[in-house]
Amino acid sequence: MVEKDWVHLSRADPAYERGALNFVQEVAAAFGDVDMIICPCIDCRNIDRHLGSVIVDHLVTRGMDEAYKMRSNWYLHGELKSGVQDERNPSQWNDEIFGLFQAAEFTDEEFATKSDLCEIAEGEDREEDEFLAKLANAGTPLYPCCVSHSKLSVIVSLFRLKTQNGLSDKSFNDLLETLPEMLPEDNVLHTSLYEVKKFLKSFDMGYEKTHACVNDCCLFRKKYNKLEKCPKCMASRWKTNMHNGEEMKGVPHKVLRYFPIIPRLKRMLDSVTWDQMDEKYPAFAAEERNVRLGLSTDGFNPFNMKNSKYSCWPVLLVNYNLLPDLCMKKENIMLTLLIPGPKQPGNSLDVYLEPLIENLDHLWKNGEQTYDAFSKCTFNLRAMLLWTISDFPAYGNLAGCTVKGKMACPLCGKNTNSMWLKFSRKHVYMCHRKGLPPSHSYRGQKARFDGKAEHGRKGRILTGHEISQNLRNFKNDFGNLKQSASKRKKPVYTRLGSDSDDSESEGEEDEEIEIDKEELSRWKKRFIFFKLPYWEELPVRHNLDVMHIERNVAASIVSTVLHCGKSKDGIQARKDLEDLGIRKDLHPCTQGKRTYLPAAPWSLSKTEKKVFCRRLFDFKGPDGYCSDISRGVSLDDCKVAGLKSHDYHVLMQQLLPIALRGLLPKGPRVAIVRLCAFFSHLCQRVIDREQILVMEAEIVETLCMLERFFPPSFFDIMVHLTVHLGREVRLGGPVHFRWMYPFERYMKVMKDFVRNPARPEGCIAESYLAEECIQFCSEFLKKTTNVQDKVDRNTEYENSSILEGRPLSAGTTICLSEAEMKMAHLAVIQNMAVIDPYVEYLLIQTSMGKHSNGWRMDHVALHGPVCRSSAKDTSQVVDLVSYYGRVTDIILVDYNVFYVPLFRCQWAVKGNGVKVEEGFTLVNMNHSQVSLSKDPYILASHAKQVFYLREDESSNWHVVMRGPSRRYSKKEFDDGLADLAPLPSNVVMDIDMDEAESIRADCEGIYVLNVVS
Repeated sequence: MVEKDWVHLSRADPAYERGALNFVQEVAAAFGDVDMIICPCIDCRNIDRHLGSVIVDHLVTRGMDEAYKMRSNWYLHGELKSGVQDERNPSQWNDEIFGLFQAAEFTDEEFATKSDLCEIAEGEDREEDEFLAKLANAGTPLYPCCVSHSKLSVIVSLFRLKTQNGLSDKSFNDLLETLPEMLPEDNVLHTSLYEVKKFLKSFDMGYEKTHACVNDCCLFRKKYNKLEKCPKCMASRWKTNMHNGEEMKGVPHKVLRYFPIIPRLKRMLDSVTWDQMDEKYPAFAAEERNVRLGLSTDGFNPFNMKNSKYSCWPVLLVNYNLLPDLCMKKENIMLTLLIPGPKQPGNSLDVYLEPLIENLDHLWKNGEQTYDAFSKCTFNLRAMLLWTISDFPAYGNLAGCTVKGKMACPLCGKNTNSMWLKFSRKHVYMCHRKGLPPSHSYRGQKARFDGKAEHGRKGRILTGHEISQNLRNFKNDFGNLKQSASKRKKPVYTRLGSDSDDSESEGEEDEEIEIDKEELSRWKKRFIFFKLPYWEELPVRHNLDVMHIERNVAASIVSTVLHCGKSKDGIQARKDLEDLGIRKDLHPCTQGKRTYLPAAPWSLSKTEKKVFCRRLFDFKGPDGYCSDISRGVSLDDCKVAGLKSHDYHVLMQQLLPIALRGLLPKGPRVAIVRLCAFFSHLCQRVIDREQILVMEAEIVETLCMLERFFPPSFFDIMVHLTVHLGREVRLGGPVHFRWMYPFERYMKVMKDFVRNPARPEGCIAESYLAEECIQFCSEFLKKTTNVQDKVDRNTEYENSSILEGRPLSAGTTICLSEAEMKMAHLAVIQNMAVIDPYVEYLLIQTSMGKHSNGWRMDHVALHGPVCRSSAKDTSQVVDLVSYYGRVTDIILVDYNVFYVPLFRCQWAVKGNGVKVEEGFTLVNMNHSQVSLSKDPYILASHAKQVFYLREDESSNWHVVMRGPSRRYSKKEFDDGLADLAPLPSNVVMDIDMDEAESIRADCEGIYVLNVVS
């Protein structure tokens, strides 16, 4: 027996060091005087091997791993429980490998009863022998006497390189054939990809294949499992040989791949809580480990742009029980269904969702027995689907309602206020004045709106229960079989019979329900989510995607003011004004072969267009903030094209109000700035429900202002949907958990999975399984594998010396002059806690009439006792003062014992170097720096990043902007600085402005050639 009393002593006690030395000597002698021994310190955790002297040093400076210290037998160092000897040497196993196989092989009940390695070792049945054999095989050294790599660690490391870098199967096979020749003899490395996959089979959860009708009518499962033809359209289940016309039995037309969610949810179990609907279902809320899920789906082309007709539809799940900064990460998004192409399923999407909905229904009604590794006990896991996330066309497929035409708004329904434009030939959605208070001045105005006074009120949004009751007798008709020269069938409403999928209780069938036929006319199906008992109780069932709405609205504004691309202004739009009899000053004038379109309030002159495009072209944001927007700006043609969704997001959040500053008349400019301010506040990571209520009222006024100045053709369904976004934020929380950005990025990852264009879905499924397997193994093998995730170059992290951020290049050693050193040292000591008593003394002396130099704080509002603009300033203030500047040098001051990072800055002088115009802060760095030359340094931890956009080419003034934080910071939230809005804080909200201010007498109109039909 190894002596253990010393391990419970203080590590400062000399007896502890003597005990550690004796321990190392005894273990080395027990294993035949070996040099390298397994280190049980708190960091190495019985994984790494070191020399005996190194282990003694580790134990004294770090201490022994707590779990191993408390064991009665130190089995990795020659001890066996109760003296039991086994032909398998326990030192061959380590905690990481054992934990991995335990998670992969054990059932949830076995977790609770067989959590000890020695208990497993004493088992005699066949299953336990197989488990121990796998464990021993995985822990085999790569070659004899190898102490750094086991068979499992090498295979996981190599396979991880394949999945991360997209190595083809052939390349990986060639690598596996080459590596054994470089290793010593008797190595155990596999030589083919097939053997590697077979070895890793224990850790992958697989997926289920289900054949589907070629016309999306049904899945060949359950009662249809043995059918050869679709029971509805009679199409064959099997493909046809194109050469001889024979059926290829066993080769289906379409295959749905389902990745079961129950075992995956068990693996990613977390203990963080989510409070949606806990009040409604207290029994569900009582178990904090119950899972809240969000579902997203959208079509994408797996071949990039090689074949624009192919559309594959993945269905993704996200777990909201994870931490806010983790739940939307790529590695935590689950692929659950892979719906095959080449055509989108459309209204028949419900057919493919059946397996997923059945599992979700089971997890709600019955739950699943699950082992919790934290509490080391089993519990009944239940799950709830909170909502769906999709773009607007997919919204219609999921919700089963129409998203175009006169009732295109899924929330307004039959109360959608639409108008058909005769010449533009499309529906537009105006009449937002119905949402204004009854006494609002806009209600009585006619000429600047649609020519009518507004006395109506906006309709009420239907609840889930009301929709469910309206669709109760709706008969679904799935399938995408082409029918030549026929219109879409009208929906059929029948009382449901004995169909088990759609039947209701007898009590409900006997109820007399008043059916609203006008409301029913906009529905295409009774969607499958109503099979979930709680679905109709959810306040938000389908999310409007802020990403696509913001993108489309921003693109409409930019193209309209520049009169380029898909501009909402043109000869047809002006003819619609003439047809409606409004805004006579904007009606088109025919002049021979051309038609003249008078300058409108939204029009920019040629000079203003150049200024606008120049401001966008010159914009350079922080590294990683956005793409290069200048690539989509043409200075010669004054056009903006080719921008991505995130580029338009940056435009709406910050750039558009600044780029339009001083260009448009006050009316339309204020309306656009108000709209940008709405999206800016909408996209904050921390929301205030009271502020959201104010925003919901303000966005109605903003849309009315846009109706007042922009043409009716501008108001497509995307503009109208903004009126509902505030409500969804209030009910569903921050948009970062409910928009398409993370899912669109994940679909780009899935595109990279496709290696064989003939089998895109198969490539995606197998590659996803490989990544899932490696991610699962990596969670356990933290030290066994040496391949670590590459840190993103823009990831913020804390370091003991650099605090936050990471250098992009190597630093150089410099020597500061004596004067510079004094200024740097003064900047350090003035911001240390030890001088707080002296600060209080200074405040007392200042209040008594004594004067001394005050502290100047950095360029963002911070807590400071006394602030001055310069040494000559006698008007000290006890307040928060903002200073703006730019960093010229980043200096790491070495105090031998510790480092202090400092920024040397060039400051904008308060007063004549900083001004506020129209709510925007402008700075000028070209003024004299004499007043601040003796105080150029600040602590790096006191700086907040801002960036600047030059007003115009001839000006030295720059507009100040601040980008959003890359992560949620509780400290910033507590300090009130979380996601400080980059827009001006005092946006002008005046709605009753003079019409004369919006007339463009200084702007030229547009000539359009007449087209003869």
